[in-house]
Amino acid sequence: MFSLSAIPFILLPLTIARPIDLDGNGIPDFCVPQDNGSTLCLDPNGKWIEPPSQDVVAPQTTSPQPTATTGTQNPTDSTAPLVALPTASSLPPLNPFGKTADFASAKGTKWDISYIGDIKYTGSLATKSVYGDKCRTSKIGSKVIWNCGDMSCNPNVDVCGFAMGPAFYGTDDVMTIDTDDVTSVQNNNFVEPWVGDAQPEAPQTSWGMDTSNVAPINDTHGVAFARQIWRGAPDGSYADQGNAVASITLGQTMPKATRVGPLLTGPDIAELGLVAILRDGEYIYVYSMAGPSKVAVSRVPASDDVFDRANYESLVYDPDSLYTMGTWHAGLPLKDTSSSASSPSSPNTNTASPIYGMTTLEPLYTIICNIFMSFTNMYLSDTPYGPWSTGYSLLSEVSGYGSHAHPEYSEEGGRTIYFSQGPNGQFQMYKVTFDGY
Repeated sequence: MFSLSAIPFILLPLTIARPIDLDGNGIPDFCVPQDNGSTLCLDPNGKWIEPPSQDVVAPQTTSPQPTATTGTQNPTDSTAPLVALPTASSLPPLNPFGKTADFASAKGTKWDISYIGDIKYTGSLATKSVYGDKCRTSKIGSKVIWNCGDMSCNPNVDVCGFAMGPAFYGTDDVMTIDTDDVTSVQNNNFVEPWVGDAQPEAPQTSWGMDTSNVAPINDTHGVAFARQIWRGAPDGSYADQGNAVASITLGQTMPKATRVGPLLTGPDIAELGLVAILRDGEYIYVYSMAGPSKVAVSRVPASDDVFDRANYESLVYDPDSLYTMGTWHAGLPLKDTSSSASSPSSPNTNTASPIYGMTTLEPLYTIICNIFMSFTNMYLSDTPYGPWSTGYSLLSEVSGYGSHAHPEYSEEGGRTIYFSQGPNGQFQMYKVTFDGY
């Protein structure tokens, strides 16, 4: 198994307007480079502006609505009960491709990477200039699910609408998404607020949702996580609400996401699953951006247990050891945790920041990640929770964001893998082959 995203130039208005950041990831959405080297971004009022700065707007961390349960919020708490022990090792993690320099020099002989084109669509969207910031894939039964972020069509939202996180079915081709019945992408919205969630309050005007990939529970049902925010304020700020969890089923023309209750957690907990989620054995593994390695790993039984935070446990990193895996403790990692994470391969290794995408290279688990919107790396482990190998560079100095692997289309047991990335343009697809390993 191989578990290895013609605009007129105008002057900046006197009233400073922040670019839209709908998914709250600190990266402006809807930004387009100009021929003169500047960049224009869409502000919340629908005007194209030159961004005043690239500073991340600090979110408000209020959560007025209730969450599913209280439970243990911080797995690093010394009173948290020990739940299970992963297979720990005092040895360095595996580096199956040798030193990073050796891997780099083997490009073109033992492995290779190529850009194979932009993702295509069927139906009326086939002739449209569709863009967004990332696309993730999953599979329930025989159905491949694509869910994407910040999707619309050039040159404006009148062409095919706008959706924060639409979902579609795949085809048998990694390059083509089934959009036969889609004219407005917002009609395919995926995870949405629960009916009982508190409504956005001024200055916020609307919802925002950043959604994970889907992990199967069985052949007809799955689960997905989402980070829910309020957004739309004139100053570009947003109010972080917390983590949602949804039941995923297979509709006739598109996958369906159903919220079955209030938020799973408030905003103090890490953004669950926005790295990736993975079904492995009897567990759903949840990868979140937190901790010393930038990857916090949690897990929950692959059942209705996903809807109750009391059923989750997280890996607690041992800061006194370079390589020991640590232990599983009840609870979920805090957003600012310093100890709940999959251990890095060395003290100086950041496994990713940010990362997107689990895929597989038999028999290894692999994280595909994008760093600083310019570098795409992979990290490998022989367990779904690490420790991870050194980082192997797949792609460098290529502008991109939200690199996400598509293991549903892997070939030859993962010897050939695919990943796509944005940002805010057509989704680019890359093919990686490992014929010499």
